[in-house]
Formats: sequence, structure tokens, C-alpha cells
Amino acid sequence: MKKGFTLVELLGVIVILGLIAMIAIPTINSALNSSRQKAYEQQINTIEDTARTYMSKNSLKLPSQTEGNKCSIRISTLQQAGLLDSDDIENPKYKKDSTDEEENFENFNGYVIITFTGNKYKYEYVKTTSVDEC
Repeated sequence: MKKGFTLVELLGVIVILGLIAMIAIPTINSALNSSRQKAYEQQINTIEDTARTYMSKNSLKLPSQTEGNKCSIRISTLQQAGLLDSDDIENPKYKKDSTDEEENFENFNGYVIITFTGNKYKYEYVKTTSVDEC
């Protein structure tokens, strides 16, 4: 008697492995995309919080406390001040040659816009700005 697997047994194992892969791969991709989105949002929050820290140390640069007044800070300014590391500006959603706006830049290199509204300052990260710098 020969020892080994028959062709039918091997095909059965291959089919079962294929079915497992069909179920697992979309689930894994979904988990990875969700993780990247959370990391992206956390990076944005870190940049905005860093801008708050920078402006608390440079409060004379804040826009005047008139409703709607705004100014902007470059990410590079926050780096030069030693408040952001290169790890803090890496885009976790970056994909080479992507057409999605959030995925086509490797590092955050935009601005944080500071707006005085409702008796407080609002900080928001944007990629480009037409607002004067603080």
C-alpha cells in the first residue's frame, strides 16, 4: 500500500484554505484600514494640540479676540520650535500613487488655522491655507 495523499484530498484542502482566505482577508483589510484611520486622526489631534502649546508660549501671535479673526501656523514652524518630531508628522494612511487626498502625502506639511470664535480659539489642521501666518 502506498502512503500519501490522493489528489482529491489535496484539492479538498486547497479549497478549504481558499474559503478561509476569502473570509479572513477582507476582515484583516477592514481592521487595518480602521487602525490607519484612528492613527491618522490621532496624528491630526497631536498636531493641533502642539499648535495650542506653541501659541500658549507665543500668545502675542494669536489673532485678536474679534469674532472670526484667524491666522495660521506652518507645521514646519512647530518642528523648528522643537515641539514636533518627524514621527509626529508621518501620515499613517500614506499609499504611494494613491488618488485619495488623505493618502497621497507622506508627511503632514500643511498648516494649523487658529480662529477666534465663540469666545475661544479653535485649532484646525488643513493642507493649504490662504490665511496670513501668525
